[in-house]
Amino acid sequence: MFVLSFCIISCEKEQTYSNNKKFFSKPIQTLKDVTLYRSSSGKVYCELFTKRIDFYGGDSAKTVFPKGMKAKFLNNDNSTKAILTANYVINYQKSSLVYLKDSIVVINYNTKDTIYCKDLFWEQTKKIVYTNNPIRRKSPSGIDFGDGLSASENFDSVVIKNPHGNQLLEEE
Repeated sequence: MFVLSFCIISCEKEQTYSNNKKFFSKPIQTLKDVTLYRSSSGKVYCELFTKRIDFYGGDSAKTVFPKGMKAKFLNNDNSTKAILTANYVINYQKSSLVYLKDSIVVINYNTKDTIYCKDLFWEQTKKIVYTNNPIRRKSPSGIDFGDGLSASENFDSVVIKNPHGNQLLEEE
């Protein structure tokens, strides 16, 4: 009988805090091979692809992309505006904050820029993306570095903090 009760206790999925609030240490739902579309007024402006999404409930509800994701932002004519990839993503639902980490790459097809960084924060309510960690930008005029960046959520406007590096300038 002792072995049976031990097995029941050790297989429990929920854990309890001292104030009797429960949280789930395992996802409440998992989706695999997912394509999501974001649209406004019937127009798709973002396609998101991922191998896996884990949903967690409770007081700290979040959505986790443990195998990373690829987001394709579209122009009005459905051509690709930009592509963002990350190896790990967490969407904190109560704060509308998304944290992307591990090998972030943003390719902007309109400006021909590619930005590399180790993490990004996306504040959905403010529609901004930022990082305070070092970044590298590759553009047609050269490669430069910065101590972070701030951008609009669709990367139409990007400001690099403390930019430094070599750039080619055209004479007029």
